[in-house]
Amino acid sequence: MKTFNEWLILESINIVHIDPEEDWEEAEQAEAISKLVGIRPDSTKSPTIIALNDKEEVVGAAFTSWSLDHDASEMAGEDVSVWDFDVVVHPNWQGREMIGIKLIKQAEEERKNMEAEYGQKAYTRTWVVNPRLAKVMQNRYGYDAESSYKDGSAHLVKH
Repeated sequence: MKTFNEWLILESINIVHIDPEEDWEEAEQAEAISKLVGIRPDSTKSPTIIALNDKEEVVGAAFTSWSLDHDASEMAGEDVSVWDFDVVVHPNWQGREMIGIKLIKQAEEERKNMEAEYGQKAYTRTWVVNPRLAKVMQNRYGYDAESSYKDGSAHLVKH
């Protein structure tokens, strides 16, 4: 039987940024996971953050997009963008090593990087299909429900 430290080393997850055009093999693996779990990111989103297991297999991904929010920009009198992301985790890895939360945290960090790069304020929008995760994101990570649905899923925003 493995000790906890041996298990931890064997099960380590790396969260990395990819360029889906250059890292197309990883992007295809991320797309396959999204299809497997039934989450279909819209055409404006690309897999830009991935979770790799110790065998360098993609076990999760964040599909992201950055766009100008014209209505918010008009109201603010300056450019305001929306950072939109969806997270998927392979069913065999769901609930393990907090992969989903790690991807969410990295997506939040990437928003800050994009704000600095573009010199714009932004807010985050995401659709969460897991009702428990939606509550965690609202209670612990400062997201607000923009809309909620009978199945427990919700569109969340963070300003």
